[in-house]
Amino acid sequence: LVVAAMAVPASDSTALPRLPIDRVFTMKGFGTVVTGTLLSGAIAREDELSVCPAGRQGRVRGVQVHGGASDQALAGQRTALNLAGASTDELARGMTLAPPGLLRATKTLDVAISLLATAKPLKNRARVHFHAYTSETIAEVVLHAGGSLKPGAATFAQLRLAEPVLLVPGDRFILRQFSPVVTI
Repeated sequence: LVVAAMAVPASDSTALPRLPIDRVFTMKGFGTVVTGTLLSGAIAREDELSVCPAGRQGRVRGVQVHGGASDQALAGQRTALNLAGASTDELARGMTLAPPGLLRATKTLDVAISLLATAKPLKNRARVHFHAYTSETIAEVVLHAGGSLKPGAATFAQLRLAEPVLLVPGDRFILRQFSPVVTI
């Protein structure tokens, strides 16, 4: 379990709307729809949003919260957005919707790692499975102290991701051993 992440600069990341996409589909008569749980901020009809890390932009045509039509979605709410300007081919689980130009995805994270007491020692430059919200990718763990991290211990490290993700300082994520895939 990672207890801190320093991924991208943000003035006040709690006010910025971020929606990790967990499903993408086309609804007859509406077009492209994405669903997820809004992490922070609010999203309303007619808002312009950027798809990270793809960079594609879209406009919110409609908002549903917990299955009912709404003018806006607030942090913590289960949300469905009807997007104009983005097709299902350009969107996927693991991407994040956010305001255009304010945040950017990254492939390098500086983190504090706390290894579970039941895990095997984590070697410097070990490959792991990285999970944050709806995204999943492979990462290389570069321990700042080098060597290896003992079970139950904590240290600072850098994660070098195979695919970019959109995170802000304070976001949490999970690491799993490469093989067998168990949470560490």
